[in-house]
Amino acid sequence: MSRRRSADDSELLSRVLQEKLASAIKPAELGTAQREHLRRRVLQAAHDRAPEGTTTLRAEKNPWIEIAPFIQMRELHRDTAAGMHTALLKMLPGGVIPAHRHEKQEEFIVLEGECNIGSHQLRAGDAHVATPGSWHDAVTTMTGVLVLLRGEYPHPVPAQDAPA
Repeated sequence: MSRRRSADDSELLSRVLQEKLASAIKPAELGTAQREHLRRRVLQAAHDRAPEGTTTLRAEKNPWIEIAPFIQMRELHRDTAAGMHTALLKMLPGGVIPAHRHEKQEEFIVLEGECNIGSHQLRAGDAHVATPGSWHDAVTTMTGVLVLLRGEYPHPVPAQDAPA
C-alpha cells in the first residue's frame, strides 16, 4: 500500500534537500585579483542599470548621422505612435534646413552657438516653439549651432513656396 505525500511532506523534503545541498557545496576560493575583478563587474552592472521606469541612451551607442550637408542629428527618443521625436541637431557654418510648415508643435532649444530662422536670430539659451500649422523660414547658421529639438517624425517636408 503506497502512501501519498502531502504538500507539507513535499515542502519539508524540499527544504531538507536544499539544506543538504547547500552544506555540501564548498565556497570557491578566489584570489585577490579575482575578487576585485568580480567586485568591479558587480558595481559596474549596478551603475549601468537605469532606475526602474527609465531608459538611458548612451552616446557611444547612438552616433551622429549626417542628414544633410553640414547637418548632423543624434536621435534621443522616438514616439512613432505620436509621430514625434526628440533629437540633438548640430549644424556647422553653412548648414541650411529648408523652409517648411509644421503639422505638429516643435520645440527648438539652442544649447550652443547661434542660428537664424529667416531673419529671426536665436542664441544659446533661447527656446523657440512653432505651433501646428506655423511656417518656418529656412534655418541657417554662420557660427554653428547645437539644438535640442522635439518635433514631428518623420521630419516636415520642405515647402517650395512662401506661406499662404
